[in-house]
Amino acid sequence: MVPAYNNGGVNFSFTLKYLLTPPKRFDVVTVRFSGNHVMLLKRIVALEGETIEFKKGFLFINGQKIDEPYVFRRQPWDLAPRIVRKDHVYVVGDNRNVPMQTHHFGQTPINRITGVPLW
Repeated sequence: MVPAYNNGGVNFSFTLKYLLTPPKRFDVVTVRFSGNHVMLLKRIVALEGETIEFKKGFLFINGQKIDEPYVFRRQPWDLAPRIVRKDHVYVVGDNRNVPMQTHHFGQTPINRITGVPLW
């Protein structure tokens, strides 16, 4: 999520954000990816029931190319269309200048979102 958030930096998370409202597309969230100790900052790019795909590094939602001004350099990611499952969101980081195989992203249950970064 560089330059907004530095790798290995300390960030505080507001955990009450989604207590009464659901997550929205383009929200930057803290996600518990593995157990209770690994937290990652990711951007929500697709919501439940939407079809997501990457073509030559560009994001498509329901067949429409999405403008992502926060992505500066991109690798030619290709990902076949997939539908986001019920009670899930699709998250991906903004640093897409690395090969797709080395990037942590994908569908995650909404209950693994722990909050939003405070700064």
